[in-house]
Amino acid sequence: MEKGQFLFSIENEDLSVNVKKAYASYLQSLASLETAKANRKEAENNFEDADSDERSIYKRKLEVAEISVSVAEENIKSSLENYQIEKNDYAKRNVLASISGTVNAINIKNGDDLSRLSGNSNSQAPIVLGDLATLKAQVEVSEVDISNVKIGQKAVLTFNALSDFETSGKVEKIDSLGTFNSGVVTYNVIVGFDSLDERIKPEMSVSTSIITETKQDVIIIPNSAVKIDNGNYYVEILKDGNPQKKSIEIGLENTTKTEILSGVSEGENVITQTIKSGTITSSNSSSSRNNQSGIRIPGM
Repeated sequence: MEKGQFLFSIENEDLSVNVKKAYASYLQSLASLETAKANRKEAENNFEDADSDERSIYKRKLEVAEISVSVAEENIKSSLENYQIEKNDYAKRNVLASISGTVNAINIKNGDDLSRLSGNSNSQAPIVLGDLATLKAQVEVSEVDISNVKIGQKAVLTFNALSDFETSGKVEKIDSLGTFNSGVVTYNVIVGFDSLDERIKPEMSVSTSIITETKQDVIIIPNSAVKIDNGNYYVEILKDGNPQKKSIEIGLENTTKTEILSGVSEGENVITQTIKSGTITSSNSSSSRNNQSGIRIPGM
C-alpha cells in the first residue's frame, strides 16, 4: 500500500453541518468588516466637515470607528481559521494511508461507531499499517546473562513457524529496566535483522542466540566431560583402557561445549559419561581442535 492511498470513509452528518455554519460565520464577519469600514468613512467625513466646537466629538466617533474596523478584521481571521479547521475535519471523512507499507490489522467493519471504539479503554487503531522493512526482534534475556550482552553483538535467530531456517542480526537496544515475572527478572533486548526474509512476519515467536565472544583454533570437549572437585576442574582420560584423572583449565563455554586452555591435548580420549550397573562401562570421545568457525558462545 502506498502513502496517500484510500483506506476507508467515515459517515458523519455533523461534520458537513459544522462546515456550513463555519462558512456562514466567515461570510458574516466579511459583511461586518464592510459595515465597519463604511462607518469609519462616514466618521472621517463628519470630522473633516465639523467646526471647531464639534471636532472633539467627531474625533471620538472616528476613534471608535477605527477600533470597530480592527475588531472586524480580527474576527475575519478567527472565523476563517475556524472554517479551515472544520473543512479539514470534513476532509477526514476519507481516511488515507499516512505511510507506505503493509496492512497488518483491520480492527473495524462496515457500520462501526468510531466514537464508541475510540472511547473504549481497550481501543485500537481502526487499521494498522506497518513498514515491514523496519521489523525488529524483541527477546528476553535473564538477569544472569544480561551483563554479557552489548550493543552491536551478532545474533542468530530462529523461528518456531519456520523450520530449518535461521537468519542473523545484531543487538540494537538493551532495556535498562528489567521485568519481574514469576520470581525471574528479564530484560528486553531489540535485535535488528541483517536482511529481512519475506517469510518473517510480525508477532512470530523467535529464539535468539547472542554471540558474546568468539575464538578460533581452540580445543573443545563436551560439557558432560568436565567435572569439578573442591573448586578445581578436571576430566578423566581413557589411557590403556583405564580412566586417568587430569586437572584442566577451562575458558569459554556454551550450552554444549567447553574450551580447554590447558590439561588436555588434541587427540586424547576424554570420558564423557560413566554408567554404573554392576560393572562400569565407559563411552569416550576424542578431544578435537576446531580450526574453522571456532567456538561460538551464545551467552544465554
